[in-house]
Amino acid sequence: MRRGLLALLAVLALTPLATSCRDGNDSTDSAVPLTERWLRVGEDPSADVLVYDAKLPPNLVDLLNPGAASGGTEQVQLPVHPAGKLVGSYVVRKPDGAHLVWLIYDVAEAPVEVVKKVQEQLDARPWQVVGAQADPSGTLLRFQSSSGGDLQGTAIVNQRPATATYRLVVERGGKQTTLSVTRGATVPELAASLGDDLTVKRVDAGAAKTAGLKEGDRIVKVGEVAASDRKSLAAAQQSLAAEKTPSTSVTYVVQIAPPSEVDKRTFTEPASLVLPGKFPVKGFFDALIVTEFQWVQQAGGAGFSASAISKDGSTALAGRLKDALQKDGWQVLQDVPSGSSTQMQFQHSDGRSGVAEVGPFEPDSAYTQVVMQVQTGQPRGR
Repeated sequence: MRRGLLALLAVLALTPLATSCRDGNDSTDSAVPLTERWLRVGEDPSADVLVYDAKLPPNLVDLLNPGAASGGTEQVQLPVHPAGKLVGSYVVRKPDGAHLVWLIYDVAEAPVEVVKKVQEQLDARPWQVVGAQADPSGTLLRFQSSSGGDLQGTAIVNQRPATATYRLVVERGGKQTTLSVTRGATVPELAASLGDDLTVKRVDAGAAKTAGLKEGDRIVKVGEVAASDRKSLAAAQQSLAAEKTPSTSVTYVVQIAPPSEVDKRTFTEPASLVLPGKFPVKGFFDALIVTEFQWVQQAGGAGFSASAISKDGSTALAGRLKDALQKDGWQVLQDVPSGSSTQMQFQHSDGRSGVAEVGPFEPDSAYTQVVMQVQTGQPRGR
């Protein structure tokens, strides 16, 4: 279960970003630009990405009520925790008209109480809770509109550090020294190697080292809890999660389906990407518009893939690819039609092999698309 929730949280990893950009003094100077950049990772260039610091999206009502008359009395609203402090929100509009809306709140209550309240709110019309998942990292509630599947979402509740720093007391040279360690976790760990009596043998890069932890120090207290061995140290670190004033983060993520009728996107020819010099049959692609590529080096060899388009016809382009392969020493094993496309299989005497497909480019019939994949064997000389 833990791995499942963490995997989903990884997909939604951007959701708490604005919160994490805030330090103990509630500074937000870099929160908005940093969040906006992360949200754009992997998005289509035409996707709208908007970030609102400490504000709700100005068009939230319209987003939750697509096609509804302005000012209607039956408008859908998203209930949020009544004690929540709004951290910020983001809206991503996909090219197909779908939206992702994030609303992020902090609540000065324990997670278990927050989960109870959030579930109660989201399990009342016009919403319904349809699933839940929990592990030590937090609780996730899945919900949707009770009137249909056009509005679906998740509410993620997880505890966050209630303080910006914590006290670490060490014994150094026969005296106790108190370090103020920047706190980046609800239950912070020391990036250090310790003996059974908590004497520091090695200090790795991390907040404790930055705060002044040194080899030879002996840990004697974390926060207000004494520690003398590994078990008591773990208990002391865990005690930091039980602050008198806890801080819980609630992230609502709403997925809004695209309108039933969306204007078809007009394809615009992009600038060609530049393939790396080691790419197989690179000369063939130099005359095309490369739309995407990938290559990866592994212990057993390497893999390459690329997609490209051209205004040349399918037959002409397939012929040019076949000529380019043979010129570079490849043997074409198969060259057969498959529907409206041509498929090729080829191999090289050095152990490399590949496949390619040449056919229509769906976004614009004026173009032909080539998709090629090549797998190499163990590089020579190793």
